[in-house]
Amino acid sequence: APAWASNREQLWNEVEKKDRKSNSRYAKEFNVALPIELSEDEQKTLLTKYVQENFVDQGMVADVAIHRDHPDNPHAHVMLTNRPFNPDGTRGQKTKTKYILDSH
Repeated sequence: APAWASNREQLWNEVEKKDRKSNSRYAKEFNVALPIELSEDEQKTLLTKYVQENFVDQGMVADVAIHRDHPDNPHAHVMLTNRPFNPDGTRGQKTKTKYILDSH
């Protein structure tokens, strides 16, 4: 992703510019519970590795916010761009969810 994508405001403004339909969906969002047994640094490392390997390495940009409002519920909110970034900084086609089914 281009360097400007690390600026949240600029990232999401650019995402909105690309998808101009009235019913456009700009991002996928999910929450991740963080293990309370790990230190804050270990939680951050674990989350960073997970997001990097599963989303960023596929070209998406992840906007991550870790919340520790309550000691028993550390968690993160992750927003992912629907369109990946190509190596040259241009935006690709929207990603589709792929389901992997076992034989059961």
